[in-house]
Amino acid sequence: MGQVLVFGLISGGIYGLFALGVVMVFRGTGVLSFAQGEIGTAALYVAAYLINDQGLPWVVGALGALVFGIGVGVLFELLVVRRMIGADPVSTAVATVGLLLLITTIEIQYAGSTLISVRGPISQHFAVFGVEVTGTQVLGVLLALALGFGLQSLLRRTDFGLGILAAAQDPTAVRLVGVPLSRVSATVWGAGAALSVIAALLVEPGIGVFAPGFASQLYLVGLAAAVIGGLTSLPGAVIGGLALGLVEAAANKWFGQSGVHGLRYVVVLIVLLVVLVGRQLLPELRARFDTRAEAVA
Repeated sequence: MGQVLVFGLISGGIYGLFALGVVMVFRGTGVLSFAQGEIGTAALYVAAYLINDQGLPWVVGALGALVFGIGVGVLFELLVVRRMIGADPVSTAVATVGLLLLITTIEIQYAGSTLISVRGPISQHFAVFGVEVTGTQVLGVLLALALGFGLQSLLRRTDFGLGILAAAQDPTAVRLVGVPLSRVSATVWGAGAALSVIAALLVEPGIGVFAPGFASQLYLVGLAAAVIGGLTSLPGAVIGGLALGLVEAAANKWFGQSGVHGLRYVVVLIVLLVVLVGRQLLPELRARFDTRAEAVA
Protein backbone atom coordinates (compact mmCIF):
# COMPACT_ATOMS: atom_id res chain seq x y z
CA MET A 1 0.00 0.00 0.00
CA GLY A 2 2.90 2.32 0.75
CA GLN A 3 4.27 1.84 -2.76
CA VAL A 4 0.90 2.69 -4.29
CA LEU A 5 0.74 5.87 -2.21
CA VAL A 6 4.26 6.99 -3.12
CA PHE A 7 4.03 6.22 -6.84
CA GLY A 8 0.52 7.67 -6.98
CA LEU A 9 1.52 10.95 -5.36
CA ILE A 10 4.57 11.33 -7.61
CA SER A 11 2.57 10.74 -10.80
CA GLY A 12 -0.35 12.76 -9.49
CA GLY A 13 1.84 15.75 -8.71
CA ILE A 14 3.03 15.89 -12.32
CA TYR A 15 -0.50 15.46 -13.67
CA GLY A 16 -1.59 18.21 -11.30
CA LEU A 17 1.02 20.62 -12.65
CA PHE A 18 -0.17 20.05 -16.22
CA ALA A 19 -3.78 20.35 -15.06
CA LEU A 20 -3.00 23.71 -13.46
CA GLY A 21 -1.91 25.04 -16.86
CA VAL A 22 -5.18 23.81 -18.40
CA VAL A 23 -7.29 25.49 -15.71
CA MET A 24 -5.31 28.74 -15.79
CA VAL A 25 -5.95 29.22 -19.50
CA PHE A 26 -9.56 28.04 -19.29
CA ARG A 27 -10.41 30.34 -16.38
CA GLY A 28 -9.04 33.36 -18.18
CA THR A 29 -10.21 32.67 -21.74
CA GLY A 30 -12.73 29.83 -21.73
CA VAL A 31 -10.47 27.94 -24.15
CA LEU A 32 -8.95 24.47 -23.86
CA SER A 33 -5.39 24.64 -25.16
CA PHE A 34 -3.99 21.44 -26.66
CA ALA A 35 -0.53 22.85 -27.35
CA GLN A 36 0.70 23.46 -23.82
CA GLY A 37 2.17 20.01 -23.37
CA GLU A 38 4.28 20.34 -26.49
CA ILE A 39 5.43 23.79 -25.41
CA GLY A 40 6.85 21.94 -22.41
CA THR A 41 8.62 19.46 -24.69
CA ALA A 42 10.11 22.26 -26.82
CA ALA A 43 11.30 23.98 -23.65
CA LEU A 44 13.08 20.75 -22.67
CA TYR A 45 15.11 20.99 -25.88
CA VAL A 46 16.11 24.52 -24.88
CA ALA A 47 17.10 23.30 -21.40
CA ALA A 48 19.07 20.39 -22.89
CA TYR A 49 20.97 22.74 -25.18
CA LEU A 50 21.90 25.10 -22.35
CA ILE A 51 22.70 22.40 -19.76
CA ASN A 52 24.16 19.57 -21.84
CA ASP A 53 25.71 21.38 -24.80
CA GLN A 54 26.76 24.66 -23.17
CA GLY A 55 27.58 23.21 -19.74
CA LEU A 56 25.50 25.78 -17.86
CA PRO A 57 24.00 25.10 -14.41
CA TRP A 58 20.55 23.49 -14.21
CA VAL A 59 19.01 26.68 -12.86
CA VAL A 60 20.17 28.66 -15.90
CA GLY A 61 18.86 26.01 -18.26
CA ALA A 62 15.52 25.89 -16.44
CA LEU A 63 15.20 29.68 -16.55
CA GLY A 64 16.01 29.66 -20.26
CA ALA A 65 13.34 27.00 -20.82
CA LEU A 66 10.82 29.02 -18.80
CA VAL A 67 11.53 32.21 -20.73
CA PHE A 68 11.18 30.30 -23.99
CA GLY A 69 7.89 28.64 -22.95
CA ILE A 70 6.37 31.87 -21.68
CA GLY A 71 7.49 33.62 -24.85
CA VAL A 72 5.76 31.02 -27.04
CA GLY A 73 2.56 31.27 -24.99
CA VAL A 74 2.47 35.07 -25.05
CA LEU A 75 3.43 35.27 -28.73
CA PHE A 76 0.64 32.83 -29.64
CA GLU A 77 -1.81 34.96 -27.66
CA LEU A 78 -0.63 38.13 -29.38
CA LEU A 79 -0.58 36.81 -32.95
CA VAL A 80 -3.52 34.40 -32.88
CA VAL A 81 -5.75 34.51 -29.82
CA ARG A 82 -6.02 38.29 -29.68
CA ARG A 83 -7.15 38.36 -33.31
CA MET A 84 -9.87 35.81 -32.51
CA ILE A 85 -11.52 37.79 -29.68
CA GLY A 86 -15.24 37.16 -29.85
CA ALA A 87 -14.79 33.94 -31.82
CA ASP A 88 -16.17 30.61 -30.66
CA PRO A 89 -13.79 29.09 -28.05
CA VAL A 90 -13.82 25.90 -30.12
CA SER A 91 -12.22 27.82 -32.99
CA THR A 92 -9.45 29.04 -30.71
CA ALA A 93 -8.98 25.50 -29.39
CA VAL A 94 -8.55 24.28 -32.97
CA ALA A 95 -5.90 26.99 -33.45
CA THR A 96 -3.99 25.51 -30.50
CA VAL A 97 -4.00 22.16 -32.31
CA GLY A 98 -2.29 23.96 -35.20
CA LEU A 99 0.34 25.27 -32.78
CA LEU A 100 0.81 21.75 -31.42
CA LEU A 101 1.44 20.38 -34.93
CA LEU A 102 3.80 23.24 -35.77
CA ILE A 103 5.92 22.74 -32.63
CA THR A 104 6.01 18.97 -33.11
CA THR A 105 7.12 19.37 -36.73
CA ILE A 106 9.93 21.73 -35.71
CA GLU A 107 11.05 19.30 -32.99
CA ILE A 108 11.13 16.40 -35.46
CA GLN A 109 13.15 18.49 -37.92
CA TYR A 110 15.54 19.52 -35.13
CA ALA A 111 16.04 16.25 -33.28
CA GLY A 112 14.27 13.53 -35.22
CA SER A 113 13.76 10.44 -33.08
CA THR A 114 16.92 11.01 -31.04
CA LEU A 115 16.36 10.43 -27.33
CA ILE A 116 17.72 13.25 -25.15
CA SER A 117 18.02 13.50 -21.38
CA VAL A 118 18.20 16.42 -18.95
CA ARG A 119 19.23 15.99 -15.33
CA GLY A 120 16.94 17.12 -12.54
CA PRO A 121 17.51 19.90 -9.99
CA ILE A 122 17.90 17.49 -7.04
CA SER A 123 19.76 14.24 -7.58
CA GLN A 124 19.64 12.91 -4.00
CA HIS A 125 17.58 9.79 -3.40
CA PHE A 126 15.30 9.10 -0.45
CA ALA A 127 13.53 6.00 0.81
CA VAL A 128 9.81 6.56 1.46
CA PHE A 129 7.76 3.52 2.55
CA GLY A 130 10.49 1.36 1.10
CA VAL A 131 10.36 3.11 -2.27
CA GLU A 132 13.40 4.98 -3.57
CA VAL A 133 12.44 8.43 -4.86
CA THR A 134 14.46 11.42 -5.98
CA GLY A 135 14.36 14.91 -4.57
CA THR A 136 13.08 16.11 -7.96
CA GLN A 137 10.05 13.84 -7.69
CA VAL A 138 9.27 15.05 -4.17
CA LEU A 139 9.69 18.64 -5.37
CA GLY A 140 7.11 18.03 -8.10
CA VAL A 141 4.44 16.94 -5.61
CA LEU A 142 5.14 19.80 -3.20
CA LEU A 143 5.21 22.36 -6.00
CA ALA A 144 1.89 21.16 -7.40
CA LEU A 145 0.22 21.54 -4.00
CA ALA A 146 1.82 24.93 -3.35
CA LEU A 147 0.91 26.32 -6.77
CA GLY A 148 -2.61 24.91 -6.76
CA PHE A 149 -3.63 26.41 -3.45
CA GLY A 150 -1.26 29.40 -3.55
CA LEU A 151 -2.34 30.63 -6.98
CA GLN A 152 -6.00 30.26 -6.07
CA SER A 153 -5.47 32.42 -2.99
CA LEU A 154 -3.47 34.98 -4.96
CA LEU A 155 -6.12 35.26 -7.66
CA ARG A 156 -8.85 35.85 -5.11
CA ARG A 157 -6.92 38.48 -3.15
CA THR A 158 -5.89 40.87 -5.96
CA ASP A 159 -7.87 42.95 -8.44
CA PHE A 160 -5.85 41.55 -11.33
CA GLY A 161 -6.44 38.03 -10.07
CA LEU A 162 -10.18 38.66 -9.83
CA GLY A 163 -10.01 39.96 -13.38
CA ILE A 164 -8.51 36.65 -14.49
CA LEU A 165 -11.21 34.70 -12.65
CA ALA A 166 -13.96 36.78 -14.28
CA ALA A 167 -12.48 37.26 -17.75
CA ALA A 168 -13.99 34.23 -19.45
CA GLN A 169 -17.47 34.81 -17.99
CA ASP A 170 -17.83 38.59 -18.35
CA PRO A 171 -15.11 40.42 -20.31
CA THR A 172 -17.09 43.69 -20.16
CA ALA A 173 -17.10 43.66 -16.37
CA VAL A 174 -13.33 43.15 -16.38
CA ARG A 175 -12.87 46.30 -18.44
CA LEU A 176 -15.21 48.26 -16.18
CA VAL A 177 -13.09 47.56 -13.08
CA GLY A 178 -10.01 48.86 -14.89
CA VAL A 179 -8.23 45.58 -15.66
CA PRO A 180 -6.94 45.46 -19.28
CA LEU A 181 -8.41 42.38 -20.90
CA SER A 182 -5.43 42.04 -23.25
CA ARG A 183 -3.06 41.88 -20.28
CA VAL A 184 -5.23 39.24 -18.60
CA SER A 185 -5.21 37.12 -21.75
CA ALA A 186 -1.45 37.40 -22.24
CA THR A 187 -0.87 36.57 -18.57
CA VAL A 188 -2.96 33.40 -18.54
CA TRP A 189 -1.44 32.07 -21.78
CA GLY A 190 2.06 32.81 -20.52
CA ALA A 191 1.32 31.31 -17.09
CA GLY A 192 -0.24 28.20 -18.63
CA ALA A 193 2.86 27.66 -20.76
CA ALA A 194 5.12 28.23 -17.74
CA LEU A 195 3.28 25.59 -15.71
CA SER A 196 3.69 23.07 -18.52
CA VAL A 197 7.41 23.84 -18.75
CA ILE A 198 7.81 23.35 -14.98
CA ALA A 199 5.96 20.03 -15.18
CA ALA A 200 8.12 18.84 -18.10
CA LEU A 201 11.35 19.84 -16.34
CA LEU A 202 10.38 17.91 -13.21
CA VAL A 203 8.97 14.77 -14.83
CA GLU A 204 11.65 14.15 -17.47
CA PRO A 205 14.48 13.25 -15.04
CA GLY A 206 12.30 10.50 -13.56
CA ILE A 207 11.59 9.01 -17.00
CA GLY A 208 15.15 9.51 -18.21
CA VAL A 209 14.77 10.58 -21.84
CA PHE A 210 12.43 12.54 -24.06
CA ALA A 211 11.60 12.92 -27.76
CA PRO A 212 9.07 14.92 -29.81
CA GLY A 213 5.58 14.51 -28.37
CA PHE A 214 6.93 13.60 -24.92
CA ALA A 215 4.98 16.04 -22.73
CA SER A 216 1.81 15.96 -24.82
CA GLN A 217 1.12 12.40 -23.68
CA LEU A 218 1.28 13.47 -20.05
CA TYR A 219 -0.64 16.64 -20.82
CA LEU A 220 -3.63 14.56 -21.96
CA VAL A 221 -3.77 13.01 -18.50
CA GLY A 222 -3.42 16.49 -17.00
CA LEU A 223 -6.36 17.61 -19.13
CA ALA A 224 -8.43 14.74 -17.74
CA ALA A 225 -7.35 15.74 -14.21
CA ALA A 226 -8.51 19.30 -14.87
CA VAL A 227 -11.90 18.02 -16.05
CA ILE A 228 -12.21 15.86 -12.94
CA GLY A 229 -11.38 18.89 -10.79
CA GLY A 230 -14.05 20.96 -12.52
CA LEU A 231 -11.96 22.91 -15.09
CA THR A 232 -12.34 26.11 -13.07
CA SER A 233 -10.66 25.25 -9.77
CA LEU A 234 -6.89 25.34 -9.36
CA PRO A 235 -6.96 23.25 -6.15
CA GLY A 236 -9.43 20.94 -7.89
CA ALA A 237 -6.91 20.45 -10.72
CA VAL A 238 -4.27 19.30 -8.24
CA ILE A 239 -6.71 17.04 -6.42
CA GLY A 240 -7.83 15.58 -9.75
CA GLY A 241 -4.20 14.92 -10.69
CA LEU A 242 -3.44 13.25 -7.38
CA ALA A 243 -6.60 11.13 -7.65
CA LEU A 244 -5.63 9.94 -11.13
CA GLY A 245 -2.09 9.23 -9.98
CA LEU A 246 -3.26 7.11 -7.04
CA VAL A 247 -5.80 5.15 -9.12
CA GLU A 248 -3.18 4.57 -11.82
CA ALA A 249 -0.63 3.36 -9.26
CA ALA A 250 -3.17 0.97 -7.77
CA ALA A 251 -4.12 -0.34 -11.22
CA ASN A 252 -0.45 -0.88 -12.09
CA LYS A 253 0.08 -2.84 -8.88
CA TRP A 254 -2.92 -5.13 -9.27
CA PHE A 255 -3.36 -5.29 -13.05
CA GLY A 256 0.07 -4.30 -14.35
CA GLN A 257 0.97 -7.86 -15.24
CA SER A 258 -2.34 -8.59 -16.99
CA GLY A 259 -1.05 -7.59 -20.40
CA VAL A 260 -3.42 -4.63 -20.79
CA HIS A 261 -1.81 -2.22 -23.25
CA GLY A 262 -2.13 1.48 -22.47
CA LEU A 263 -3.30 0.78 -18.93
CA ARG A 264 -2.77 4.45 -17.99
CA TYR A 265 -5.30 5.63 -20.57
CA VAL A 266 -7.77 2.89 -19.67
CA VAL A 267 -7.64 4.06 -16.05
CA VAL A 268 -8.00 7.72 -17.06
CA LEU A 269 -11.01 6.94 -19.26
CA ILE A 270 -12.77 4.92 -16.55
CA VAL A 271 -12.20 7.54 -13.84
CA LEU A 272 -13.26 10.33 -16.20
CA LEU A 273 -16.47 8.52 -17.16
CA VAL A 274 -17.32 7.78 -13.52
CA VAL A 275 -16.83 11.42 -12.54
CA LEU A 276 -18.79 12.84 -15.48
CA VAL A 277 -21.68 10.40 -15.06
CA GLY A 278 -21.67 11.04 -11.32
CA ARG A 279 -21.98 14.78 -11.90
CA GLN A 280 -24.94 14.21 -14.18
CA LEU A 281 -26.69 11.94 -11.68
CA LEU A 282 -25.87 13.97 -8.56
CA PRO A 283 -28.67 16.57 -8.92
CA GLU A 284 -31.24 13.80 -9.46
CA LEU A 285 -29.98 11.84 -6.44
CA ARG A 286 -30.09 14.97 -4.29
CA ALA A 287 -33.64 15.69 -5.39
CA ARG A 288 -34.71 12.13 -4.52
CA PHE A 289 -33.10 12.29 -1.08
CA ASP A 290 -34.69 15.67 -0.41
CA THR A 291 -38.09 14.31 -1.45
CA ARG A 292 -37.72 11.30 0.86
CA ALA A 293 -36.58 13.51 3.72
CA GLU A 294 -39.61 15.77 3.29
CA ALA A 295 -41.89 12.73 3.16
CA VAL A 296 -40.45 11.33 6.38
CA ALA A 297 -40.74 14.73 8.08
